[in-house]
Amino acid sequence: MRRFVDGGGILYDLEALVDADGRRVAAFGHWAGYAGAAVALMAWAAQARGALCAPVARYADSAAMVAKVAADLDQLTAPGVLIIGARGRVGQGAAALCKAAGLSTTLWDMAETAHGGPFPEVLAHDVFLNCILAGPGCPVFLPASAVDAPRRLRVVGDIACDPGAEFSPVRVYDQATDWAAPALRVHQAPVLDVVAIDNLPSLLPVESSNDFAGQLLPHLAALQVADTGVWARARAAFDRHAPGA
Repeated sequence: MRRFVDGGGILYDLEALVDADGRRVAAFGHWAGYAGAAVALMAWAAQARGALCAPVARYADSAAMVAKVAADLDQLTAPGVLIIGARGRVGQGAAALCKAAGLSTTLWDMAETAHGGPFPEVLAHDVFLNCILAGPGCPVFLPASAVDAPRRLRVVGDIACDPGAEFSPVRVYDQATDWAAPALRVHQAPVLDVVAIDNLPSLLPVESSNDFAGQLLPHLAALQVADTGVWARARAAFDRHAPGA
């Protein structure tokens, strides 16, 4: 940031391109949710067969990913899935994957979590997918004590992936997972696995890239008028955070 300031430059951060309501105009959230739900279900299926989730790799498209999830779930009783943050981009992506795989879901958003907890319903599902954008004051959906509580819960897909953050709503783990080791076993009896991969859209590179490009292109076309709209708001964000601001 200092070098941008010293050189007379400006950093327009794509994550700071927001509309008048503060909502990002270009984001990978849908495909993060889609892929995160898929890997969490793969982890649940592996666990049901007495194993830990195998490494994952990129898929040609979402149809191939759904086919893999369906194959993993074949001959198993379908898990009960809870999605928190269901109305956001990430949550809608997670719900779309579950629907494509033929699973019913419990969909929660701000109204269902407004009371601040506790949330025993989380423990009453087989799979919990956390899809919210957390921040200070966020309620805790899954405290550290949950691992020892009576629970049906066996897999957490922390798609938001904020391990160790003081505002994280998922407190049962403290490190991210990755493609080589997608699931982290955080408790043995009863078993609890956490999937927390921070580059999930890369599992679906074609669809993620096309989607993001389609969202961004109209705003790139307006870049020549950078003192209005999303670009003016991004500039204001840079000015607020630049050294010496």
